[in-house]
Amino acid sequence: MSEVIVVLAVTGIIASLMLFVLPRITENAEKTSDIASLKLLDQATAIYKTTNNIWGSDAFKGIYTDSARLKALYDSGNIDRITVPRTEEGVFSWGLYDQKWGVVHVVSGREVEMAQSGGFTGRIMGSYSGDEKIIKIPASINGTTVKEVHQDVFKDKGLTSLVLEEGIERLHARSFMDNDLTEIVLPNSLTRLDYGAFLNNPLIKVTIGPNVQIIEGGVFQKNDLFVVAYNAGGAGTYVFTNGNWVKQ
Repeated sequence: MSEVIVVLAVTGIIASLMLFVLPRITENAEKTSDIASLKLLDQATAIYKTTNNIWGSDAFKGIYTDSARLKALYDSGNIDRITVPRTEEGVFSWGLYDQKWGVVHVVSGREVEMAQSGGFTGRIMGSYSGDEKIIKIPASINGTTVKEVHQDVFKDKGLTSLVLEEGIERLHARSFMDNDLTEIVLPNSLTRLDYGAFLNNPLIKVTIGPNVQIIEGGVFQKNDLFVVAYNAGGAGTYVFTNGNWVKQ
């Protein structure tokens, strides 16, 4: 009888350990799979750029969404299927700066409030409750087109990378204040940046479209110099160097 008890006790311990270890094993397998997929996407993109005689910094020049980029690779025969990451709530996203594919977390309606009626329709509200630091704000949440990000929603969340899909028109005051963003690509649909939208981020590179009409104070470091540079240079990529913003 005592031997049976020992066996049962050991079995229970092993089961408990598996419950603790199994999620980590699964997570590591998902990451390994995604890394392999990213390598294939990068290789396919290099071939796509060469065969289509695309010159310049962006392999997908003129294509502005990740879904359209993946479709272009598929339609050109450079990938045999459009894959999705195994990482939960992740998507493959094209990096305009490093010209490589990566996995980013898509912000969902479980992590933010999405106004769906009245004068605030299309505005992300509340406070981001997710833990992910590399995020993408999609063009639609809960079936509603995202037009604006309200005050303080992503303030002080430790964000290190941010993708904003086309369709977003306004970032309200302090919406991404106090994070760790160093580079940002603003969608061409953006028309307004309110006070402190990116205040206290170590931003050194900003890509901005042609339609921004209002840039309030404190959006970027040396904000007045950025506004002067943008008014003179228009759409493009601006780099903060030697205390000034310079268009590349």
